[in-house]
Amino acid sequence: MRLQNLGIFLLLLLIVVVTSLLEGSFAAPPNLRSIVRDTGLYGLIALGVAVVIITGGIDLSIGSLVALSGVLLVQIVDVRYEPSDFESRIDEVRSNAVEPLLGPALRLVDPLPDIKPGDRFSFASTSGRSAVVVARVVDDGDEAFVELRDRLQSLRPGLTVRLDRLTHTDPFLASGIVLLIAAAIGMVHGLLITWGRLQPFVVTLCGLLIYRGVARVLTGDNQIGLLGALTEFKTLFTGSVFSIPVPLVAKISGTSPSWSSIAWIGFPPSGLILLVVAIVGWCFLNRTVWGRHLLATGENERAARYSGINTSALVVFAYVVCSTLAGLTGILFTLELNSVQPASSGSFYELYAIAAAVLGGCSLRGGRGAVLGVIAGAAVMRCLYKAIVVLGISQEWEMVIIGGALLTAVALDEAFVRWSGRRRKISRPAARSTVADQPHC
Repeated sequence: MRLQNLGIFLLLLLIVVVTSLLEGSFAAPPNLRSIVRDTGLYGLIALGVAVVIITGGIDLSIGSLVALSGVLLVQIVDVRYEPSDFESRIDEVRSNAVEPLLGPALRLVDPLPDIKPGDRFSFASTSGRSAVVVARVVDDGDEAFVELRDRLQSLRPGLTVRLDRLTHTDPFLASGIVLLIAAAIGMVHGLLITWGRLQPFVVTLCGLLIYRGVARVLTGDNQIGLLGALTEFKTLFTGSVFSIPVPLVAKISGTSPSWSSIAWIGFPPSGLILLVVAIVGWCFLNRTVWGRHLLATGENERAARYSGINTSALVVFAYVVCSTLAGLTGILFTLELNSVQPASSGSFYELYAIAAAVLGGCSLRGGRGAVLGVIAGAAVMRCLYKAIVVLGISQEWEMVIIGGALLTAVALDEAFVRWSGRRRKISRPAARSTVADQPHC
């Protein structure tokens, strides 16, 4: 297994080096940051499905659960505008950007209340009731202007405007509720498989259809989003946690003529979350009794049960982890894109997750898996996708390449298992003959 894990890291290095040599923009800091961000997002669901695969199961509902989690987040947050008591008249409209303004702005007759980005001013227009969204309040000392996100020709001095405040449910509370729902879904999967004696393939395939359908029903099959709300919350999970200095990248990408230049790459929050989850997962699998029991369950569930291991609880636990990480990924994707399309969001994500897990050393028979290998597998999948984009290859080839990579990984896994089996059969007679040759006392 160590050789297999080494192989996936070498493959990752090969893809990065070859693509960077063919097209230097692949190594540009924004592209590398995008790869780290995507690896963090897809790596989370890959680790989740890896835990299930280790038990000998499978989860095909991940993509639909990602979409449903995004829909639930938007609906629980419930971004809405509520009218306030503040009304005033426009005293001045500045249509052109003038320091310290960046765009169109209003100055009102009355003193401004506490206005936050995302609030809006509504007013009567020839077409009915119109509104402009607040970007920020700019106070240069002498007078205060409300900078707008939109430019409307109907705004003019003397027009009466009303302040509508942007309100929503606490996003941390909403995210917690979504994660609890995702965990409950995983528990249902596990109970149907262990107590109901249903096949994992059937249970999660039905989940794939049900969760996608529920997401479409809840939204009327329409795209929904967070509008301009949760600015600070979204920045917390979509910005950069810190920056990493990387040598050679500036020269390879063409942003600097010198090989000694250092490029700084922002490390996204999704990458940090993946790192934390990976550390916890590695410690669980390699440093706890429950982790060894989980591996034993996948290797031979009947033997593990006869050994006193509660295999049913471990299988339920695996599906809870998988669904919870899928729910977390759905939240992160929604914050990243600011919207969710129930009919297409999360499509084929189960393919990416399973492919990354298998590429990373998980055996579809169960009983074998490595956290670092799974992360490398997720990175390989995203690097392949970015290479297709950067090299100008038609994106219709994306599925062909991913499918070919998965098929190759499964074939190599089968060859590795057979080779290991032959080696064990050869070593056993040799060991017995050595013992027989020993002199008897």
